Amino acid sequence: MKESREKSEIDEEVLAEACYYLTKLGLDKEKVASEFGISVKEVSRLASLYKKKIKSGKVREESFDAIFWERVKKEAEGDVKLTFVSRKGFHHAWKSELEKLDGEALMEIYESSKDFLNMDPNQRFVELVSPKGYDPLALEREIKKAVDVVGRILEEKYGRKV
Repeated sequence: MKESREKSEIDEEVLAEACYYLTKLGLDKEKVASEFGISVKEVSRLASLYKKKIKSGKVREESFDAIFWERVKKEAEGDVKLTFVSRKGFHHAWKSELEKLDGEALMEIYESSKDFLNMDPNQRFVELVSPKGYDPLALEREIKKAVDVVGRILEEKYGRKV
Protein backbone atom coordinates (compact mmCIF):
# COMPACT_ATOMS: atom_id res chain seq x y z
CA MET A 1 0.00 0.00 0.00
CA LYS A 2 2.98 2.34 0.43
CA GLU A 3 4.00 2.33 -3.23
CA SER A 4 3.51 5.56 -5.14
CA ARG A 5 0.02 6.13 -6.48
CA GLU A 6 1.14 6.07 -10.13
CA LYS A 7 2.22 2.44 -9.69
CA SER A 8 -0.79 1.62 -7.54
CA GLU A 9 -3.95 0.00 -8.76
CA ILE A 10 -6.15 1.87 -6.28
CA ASP A 11 -9.02 3.55 -8.08
CA GLU A 12 -9.35 7.28 -7.32
CA GLU A 13 -12.97 6.75 -6.19
CA VAL A 14 -11.85 4.22 -3.58
CA LEU A 15 -8.94 6.40 -2.56
CA ALA A 16 -11.25 9.42 -2.15
CA GLU A 17 -13.64 7.35 -0.02
CA ALA A 18 -10.72 6.11 2.07
CA CYS A 19 -9.34 9.61 2.62
CA TYR A 20 -12.79 10.92 3.56
CA TYR A 21 -13.67 8.20 6.06
CA LEU A 22 -10.21 7.76 7.57
CA THR A 23 -9.77 11.46 8.25
CA LYS A 24 -13.37 11.72 9.49
CA LEU A 25 -12.57 8.88 11.92
CA GLY A 26 -9.65 10.88 13.29
CA LEU A 27 -6.67 9.32 11.52
CA ASP A 28 -4.30 12.19 10.82
CA LYS A 29 -3.72 13.16 7.21
CA GLU A 30 0.01 12.44 7.46
CA LYS A 31 -0.70 8.82 8.40
CA VAL A 32 -3.28 8.44 5.60
CA ALA A 33 -0.82 9.96 3.13
CA SER A 34 1.94 7.64 4.30
CA GLU A 35 -0.24 4.53 4.07
CA PHE A 36 -1.38 5.30 0.52
CA GLY A 37 1.87 6.77 -0.75
CA ILE A 38 0.35 10.16 -1.60
CA SER A 39 0.86 13.69 -0.34
CA VAL A 40 -1.04 15.27 2.56
CA LYS A 41 -2.37 17.82 0.04
CA GLU A 42 -3.73 14.97 -2.08
CA VAL A 43 -5.42 13.43 0.99
CA SER A 44 -7.17 16.76 1.64
CA ARG A 45 -8.19 17.11 -2.01
CA LEU A 46 -9.60 13.60 -2.22
CA ALA A 47 -11.45 13.83 1.11
CA SER A 48 -13.01 17.14 -0.03
CA LEU A 49 -13.94 15.63 -3.38
CA TYR A 50 -15.75 12.77 -1.66
CA LYS A 51 -17.49 15.15 0.77
CA LYS A 52 -18.78 17.19 -2.21
CA LYS A 53 -20.12 14.00 -3.80
CA ILE A 54 -22.02 13.23 -0.60
CA LYS A 55 -23.48 16.74 -0.45
CA SER A 56 -24.51 16.59 -4.11
CA GLY A 57 -26.14 13.18 -3.66
CA LYS A 58 -23.83 11.35 -6.09
CA VAL A 59 -22.82 9.02 -3.25
CA ARG A 60 -24.39 8.22 0.10
CA GLU A 61 -22.70 7.97 3.43
CA GLU A 62 -23.40 4.38 4.48
CA SER A 63 -22.88 2.79 7.91
CA PHE A 64 -21.36 -0.26 6.19
CA ASP A 65 -18.66 1.94 4.64
CA ALA A 66 -17.96 3.67 7.95
CA ILE A 67 -17.57 0.28 9.69
CA PHE A 68 -15.26 -0.98 6.93
CA TRP A 69 -13.00 2.09 7.16
CA GLU A 70 -13.07 1.95 10.99
CA ARG A 71 -11.58 -1.55 10.71
CA VAL A 72 -8.94 -0.32 8.25
CA LYS A 73 -8.11 2.50 10.69
CA LYS A 74 -7.74 0.05 13.58
CA GLU A 75 -5.31 -2.04 11.55
CA ALA A 76 -3.35 1.04 10.46
CA GLU A 77 -2.98 1.94 14.14
CA GLY A 78 -1.67 -1.54 14.99
CA ASP A 79 -4.84 -3.16 16.35
CA VAL A 80 -4.70 -6.34 14.29
CA LYS A 81 -7.46 -8.89 13.80
CA LEU A 82 -6.33 -12.30 15.00
CA THR A 83 -7.45 -15.86 14.38
CA PHE A 84 -6.95 -18.24 17.28
CA VAL A 85 -8.06 -21.60 18.64
CA SER A 86 -9.94 -22.46 21.81
CA ARG A 87 -11.58 -25.64 23.04
CA LYS A 88 -14.71 -24.53 21.17
CA GLY A 89 -13.06 -24.03 17.76
CA PHE A 90 -11.63 -21.20 15.71
CA HIS A 91 -12.31 -17.57 16.59
CA HIS A 92 -11.46 -14.06 15.44
CA ALA A 93 -10.87 -11.05 17.68
CA TRP A 94 -9.08 -7.74 17.66
CA LYS A 95 -5.87 -7.49 19.66
CA SER A 96 -7.48 -4.73 21.75
CA GLU A 97 -10.30 -7.13 22.69
CA LEU A 98 -7.83 -9.81 23.77
CA GLU A 99 -5.93 -7.29 25.90
CA LYS A 100 -9.08 -6.92 28.04
CA LEU A 101 -9.18 -10.63 28.92
CA ASP A 102 -7.88 -12.01 32.20
CA GLY A 103 -4.78 -14.19 32.46
CA GLU A 104 -6.72 -17.46 32.58
CA ALA A 105 -8.60 -16.74 29.34
CA LEU A 106 -5.42 -15.56 27.62
CA MET A 107 -3.51 -18.67 28.72
CA GLU A 108 -6.31 -20.90 27.42
CA ILE A 109 -6.14 -19.17 24.02
CA TYR A 110 -2.35 -19.31 24.02
CA GLU A 111 -2.18 -23.00 24.95
CA SER A 112 -4.99 -24.14 22.64
CA SER A 113 -3.48 -22.27 19.71
CA LYS A 114 0.00 -23.58 20.51
CA ASP A 115 -1.35 -27.15 20.77
CA PHE A 116 -3.01 -26.74 17.37
CA LEU A 117 0.28 -25.66 15.83
CA ASN A 118 2.24 -28.44 17.53
CA MET A 119 -0.11 -31.09 16.09
CA ASP A 120 0.51 -29.85 12.54
CA PRO A 121 3.33 -31.77 10.82
CA ASN A 122 3.90 -28.79 8.51
CA GLN A 123 4.40 -26.38 11.41
CA ARG A 124 8.11 -26.00 10.69
CA PHE A 125 7.24 -24.38 7.33
CA VAL A 126 5.17 -21.62 8.96
CA GLU A 127 8.32 -19.61 9.63
CA LEU A 128 9.22 -19.57 5.93
CA VAL A 129 8.04 -16.76 3.64
CA SER A 130 4.56 -17.47 2.34
CA PRO A 131 4.25 -18.18 -1.38
CA LYS A 132 2.52 -15.69 -3.68
CA GLY A 133 -1.07 -16.56 -4.49
CA TYR A 134 -2.46 -19.59 -2.71
CA ASP A 135 -0.91 -20.28 0.70
CA PRO A 136 -1.78 -23.74 2.01
CA LEU A 137 -0.49 -22.73 5.46
CA ALA A 138 -2.48 -19.48 5.74
CA LEU A 139 -4.49 -20.69 8.75
CA GLU A 140 -1.38 -21.90 10.53
CA ARG A 141 0.37 -18.58 9.86
CA GLU A 142 -2.60 -16.70 11.33
CA ILE A 143 -2.67 -18.93 14.41
CA LYS A 144 1.11 -18.47 14.81
CA LYS A 145 0.66 -14.70 14.66
CA ALA A 146 -2.03 -14.96 17.37
CA VAL A 147 0.24 -17.09 19.57
CA ASP A 148 2.98 -14.47 19.27
CA VAL A 149 0.62 -11.57 20.03
CA VAL A 150 -1.10 -13.32 22.95
CA GLY A 151 2.33 -14.27 24.31
CA ARG A 152 3.37 -10.60 24.21
CA ILE A 153 0.11 -9.54 25.90
CA LEU A 154 0.71 -12.08 28.68
CA GLU A 155 4.27 -10.88 29.07
CA GLU A 156 3.20 -7.21 29.25
CA LYS A 157 0.37 -7.90 31.70
CA TYR A 158 2.13 -10.34 33.99
CA GLY A 159 5.82 -9.70 33.39
CA ARG A 160 6.59 -13.33 32.54
CA LYS A 161 7.62 -14.75 29.21
CA VAL A 162 5.54 -17.75 28.11
